[in-house]
Amino acid sequence: MTTPHEMPIASAEEEAHHPLRARACYKAYFFGPFRVTFNEQPLGEPRWRRNKAKMLLKWFLLNSGDLFSVEQLGNLLWPNVSMKTAVANLHVTIHYLRHVLEPELPPSHSSTFIRRNRHNYYWFEFNDVWWTDVLDIQYLSTLRKEAERSGDISRAIALSNQLVSYYSLEFLPEDIYEDIFLPYRRQHDYAYTQLLEHLMQLYTQTNQFGDALSCALRILAVDPYNENAVKTMVHTYVLQGNTISALRQLDDFQRFLKEDMGIEPGKEILALRNTILQAH
Repeated sequence: MTTPHEMPIASAEEEAHHPLRARACYKAYFFGPFRVTFNEQPLGEPRWRRNKAKMLLKWFLLNSGDLFSVEQLGNLLWPNVSMKTAVANLHVTIHYLRHVLEPELPPSHSSTFIRRNRHNYYWFEFNDVWWTDVLDIQYLSTLRKEAERSGDISRAIALSNQLVSYYSLEFLPEDIYEDIFLPYRRQHDYAYTQLLEHLMQLYTQTNQFGDALSCALRILAVDPYNENAVKTMVHTYVLQGNTISALRQLDDFQRFLKEDMGIEPGKEILALRNTILQAH
């Protein structure tokens, strides 16, 4: 049986990345510790002297093209100081970030990426010199859906596993307590759970029950109350002739729900237990 940490990843032939990855000289990684490279070399390292500059870059990259007033950005990064202080801090931070991204930029020249209009609104010019792993997530998700619609389940599974390899690194793990990134974290957490559930179904449909079981274990690690994962595990144990493990899984889940949430499992779970007992 494949363990949760040994799920198959996409083969070299199945690997797919957003087309910008091949030609972009700037690359930003949001999954796993945030990092930026320029021509494959770390940018802003060994450490960013201004953590707010790194946070601002993350915000700009996640919201490229969107306009933000000075007041909006100031309040976003320094919510607990006066607006005058926040705006002053923002100007210093933007100056520093411009230098990090373009060290050779003359003082009087405009930044290629951090733009400002005459109304004092800022935006990030995300052009074809930038790639992020968030772009890859979107691209891979589109390819996965296309593969499934065309009936190419093997490719859909391979692409799903590429997505799993990203999501399992966690989105901005160093910013877990930063409220400004909380909506993005929730979005990716939800997408991860949905992906694992769908991948579990694909494995079940193609009789790859060991991999379906691994998916179920991953889902329960993220969402301990997921009945679909429990049902998949139970069905897999039954197919393997392991009735004892199937009943134990159901009993553990029922006890877990009752002790942690004070609720009973759904009718399907209870019916599944009765079916197993009657069959044996």
